[in-house]
Order: sequence, then structure tokens, then C-alpha cells
Amino acid sequence: MATEKVVVIGAGPAGLAAAQQLKLYGINPLVFEEDQPGGLLLNASSVTNYPGVSRGTAGRDLVKLFPLPEKLIFHRVTSVKKEGSVYRVALSYTDSVTALTVVVASGTTPRKIHVNCTPDSRILYDVKNIRDIPGDTVAVIGGGDAALDYAVSLSSKFSVTVYARGNFSDAVPHLLTSVKKISRITLRPETSGKTVIPEKTIFVAAGRTPAVDFVSEELLSAPPDDGSFHMCGDCSNGIFRQTAIAVGNGVEAAMKTAAYLRKLSAL
Repeated sequence: MATEKVVVIGAGPAGLAAAQQLKLYGINPLVFEEDQPGGLLLNASSVTNYPGVSRGTAGRDLVKLFPLPEKLIFHRVTSVKKEGSVYRVALSYTDSVTALTVVVASGTTPRKIHVNCTPDSRILYDVKNIRDIPGDTVAVIGGGDAALDYAVSLSSKFSVTVYARGNFSDAVPHLLTSVKKISRITLRPETSGKTVIPEKTIFVAAGRTPAVDFVSEELLSAPPDDGSFHMCGDCSNGIFRQTAIAVGNGVEAAMKTAAYLRKLSAL
């Protein structure tokens, strides 16, 4: 199998932006996505701070504005490591591919927590497929922006109770104000971890961690500084998980990747 010029891992906002920018340079990257293009945007009930779109645009609608890469493959990447002058990207469905450069835009994974609930309750960590959920009441656990945004999305179909250990003081004020105006949402602050959640379907929004367990320890601890390897978007931005930031990261990674490839071809 021929060595790819660029492999992009993840088709969320950062990965899609990187792929689009690379295409402008005449580079057609190979993009791997484990789930659906769009990443956490698919969970967003309303995006209010992305330049150029209407205030209150649903995340699913904003995703439709991102062009999909030509070489988009839906498979899970299991490892990435440097081997000499190339990167080896191992996949869940075959051996591996090699690439001159890699852009990791793999996003985050939800933090799993113990939930005190009935044995037959369902614990979910995103709201992408609410059409498939039965019943008319659900619970959300969490006191931050993600939990409140989940509640807004779910309130289109369900009566929602949001349980939080704190008092929602960490949430963005405009979001908390909006939630309090929705009659189908009930806020339960200062909830003890011993409280039994009675709802049969429970959504957890209790934080997220970078989805980088497939990246070799060597690349994580001492990434090359020559422009051949980049981590961008939510997987590297800590608490600064905003679509506009991720898109900017992806464009920057693509520009630096293209500069590296130009330098490589000139050698």
C-alpha cells in the first residue's frame, strides 16, 4: 500500500477544517472517523458563537456546512506511532497504513461515573439519537454547559430533570437563563450522590477526557516539531472546547502540514 501524504484522524470540526484547508493546497488527505462526521457538534442544541452563522443554529445544521473529505473512511484507529521517516497508523479493520504526516483531531470521550439508579435504567453519554428513546421523561446528570445543552435538546421530546451536585454556577449565564425559561426542564441543584435517579433513561454529562489513548507515548510526550505531526481541536485544548477554536486549530495544522510537505519535496 502506498504511503499517504496526510492522514487525518477524526472528522469533527477540527478534522474537517484541516481536510478542507489541505484540499486548497492540492492535498487530498485520508480521513478516518469512528462514528459520524461532526463530533460533539451533533449534540449541540444551539450554537451561538460561531462567526458567520445565525445565532442559535443547531449543531446538526452547522455540521452540514462543512464539506466532507473525498477520502473519508469510517473505521477506528487503534494506534499511531513514528517509524523512521513515516507514521504507522493501525486500524481496527486491517493491518495499517503509513503516512508522511498525521493530524490527530480525535476529540474527547465522556467521563464515566457511577449512577445510583434502578437496575433497568439506561445510561447514555450523548444525545445524538434521541428519536430512538422511548418514554416521555429523562434525566441529565451534570451541572455544566454540556448538561444544560443536553437538557435543551432533550426538552423538544421529553420532560427533563437535571441533577447536579453544585448549583449550576459553572454554566454560562446565557445558557442557564435560557434553560430556566423552558417549562419542560426542572433543575435539581445540590443533589447528593446517594440520590436514586428514578428516570429510566439517564444522560450523563460529567466531563470529558482527550481521546488520545491510541497515540504512542513517544508522540504524546515528545511530539516532532518539524511540522509532520499535529494534535488539534478538543483532544488538545483542555477546557477550551469551542467549535470556532477547533476549526482554527484544524486550519493551522493543515497549513503547517502543507509547509512541511513542500519542504520535504524540495529536499
